[in-house]
Amino acid sequence: MNQVKQMKSLFLLAVVFLFATITGCATYGKGTMMVGPHLSSRNYDGARAEIKKNIKDDGKDRLLYYMEIGLIDHLSGKYQASNSALKMAARIGEELETTRASDALKVALTSPRSGAYRGTHFERAFIHYYKTLNYSLLAAESPAERQTYLEGARIEARQVDIMLTALQNEKGNYKDVEDDEGKLFSKLMKIFDALQGRTLDENWLVYREDAYIRYTTGLTYESNGEFDDARIAYQQAAALYEKGYAKQYSLSSEITAQAWFDTIRMMKRAGGFENEWPDLAEKKLSEAMREDLKAFTPDTAQLLVITHVGMIPKRKEMNIQLTVDLHQQELVLRPFLTGTPRDKKDQSAWFHAMYSDKGLLGLISNYQSRGLHGALDGLGSKRVGIGPVWKLAESIKLPQALSGLGARVTVPYYSPDPADFLQTDLWVDGQKQQPMIKAESLAQLALQEQLLGADKDLKMALARELSKSMACEFLGNAFAIKACQVLGAVTSQAETRNWLTLPHTISVQRIPVTPGKHLVRLLTRRTNNRGIYHESEQEIEVKKGSIVILRERVLPSAAAGVTTAVNAF
Repeated sequence: MNQVKQMKSLFLLAVVFLFATITGCATYGKGTMMVGPHLSSRNYDGARAEIKKNIKDDGKDRLLYYMEIGLIDHLSGKYQASNSALKMAARIGEELETTRASDALKVALTSPRSGAYRGTHFERAFIHYYKTLNYSLLAAESPAERQTYLEGARIEARQVDIMLTALQNEKGNYKDVEDDEGKLFSKLMKIFDALQGRTLDENWLVYREDAYIRYTTGLTYESNGEFDDARIAYQQAAALYEKGYAKQYSLSSEITAQAWFDTIRMMKRAGGFENEWPDLAEKKLSEAMREDLKAFTPDTAQLLVITHVGMIPKRKEMNIQLTVDLHQQELVLRPFLTGTPRDKKDQSAWFHAMYSDKGLLGLISNYQSRGLHGALDGLGSKRVGIGPVWKLAESIKLPQALSGLGARVTVPYYSPDPADFLQTDLWVDGQKQQPMIKAESLAQLALQEQLLGADKDLKMALARELSKSMACEFLGNAFAIKACQVLGAVTSQAETRNWLTLPHTISVQRIPVTPGKHLVRLLTRRTNNRGIYHESEQEIEVKKGSIVILRERVLPSAAAGVTTAVNAF
């Protein structure tokens, strides 16, 4: 009998090492580390091969596969192929949205990465954004099929409009947030949150609309000659930026003024607003912008530069040690810092901001129960009291399961990204123009999505790891229990998947130009005189009454920028 038990233990140990070899502790994104360098050197075939090698097109990461391939094809100029991949991504996203509960149990018992990746709301909105941009680029490349492609862009604009409207109806708008902020109960809750060290107002983290996509939707309608629809879209963008979008995502105030400028310009172009637009211009535009508005006629040519800067940060994984304080009858969580010194610093900062017991009430409580040392320890740990259910915890062997080293819990986090500190300047025919305007920050979209879900991530991770640890206790054999606990630790994974090839930031600049040929130069510098990040030059030809769009992907260490010109109409 002992021999049988020993054989079972050896078999279990072998399984542990097998799982450790297969899963390891690598986060999603490590397998695709070369995608960024490939994109920087314009090696799109290499980037595409990297994705195909590491992500399956029919597995749980199939949505990511088609989003990544679609964006790489877009950057390489394969706009038809890009739209085919993004069309598949949109279809998969819709299918996964309707089957959300099907693999919920598997995720709850194993790890978030064992289930299908469904994408965030903003990722799914950007599927349509890039499809719209593809159609505009195709229209410029194929004059004979121009109207067909512009109609395709229009259809995508309608689809994203429906998506964003539904999202706002579900999440509420910025006025709803302001109304809630003014209620007495909300103000009292803010006071208690501040006392407890909670500095995040979740209402201002929710992705409820997208002002930038609304703005580019206006551009699509304008390209189709649908000036009143363009007016509506530009006005939606302007109102969103003004009411909270620019503040929420740390965007330039100039983008709000630009959106109002284009709103009023479309009011003049569409007609019927002669009694309204002058007052609106007086309220929303500077004197200089009102002078610029006077110069615009239907024959005015425009240059619209859109820069997609950098790459969205990768979501990382941090470890948290879970133990039990038998005397205080509390679960204790402490960060287990790994990686480079910078990684450790970022992990410590994330844990402190999201989870640690801080704030005046927390300090007082920790001081009263554990003295000065306990109060200071609370700044680097989180304690969860389970005294009221301690007997239940003992009955399911929870204290035993967390004895010794405890359990390993993993949660996702983001590190600050240096791409925040870039500035792109625009020259036309050797004349420096107004700086590029920061219109969208996908890095902030991703960060706030993670901040909003941090508490849920921790609770789900705790539930999974506690379930594993308690299950191990029922094996009986000490060796088997230890092997089971090791297996649980090596298979613990956080959700670190995201659309990696998206840009960090999107900036725009829109200026009137005379018909003819122009030399456009873009220069992106690092702040504090740390050198050139990216430089490109492109000759364009502008026709009377047309809009020429220059789309540039700004990445580091690129030998030469690739700029695409689009004659929108």
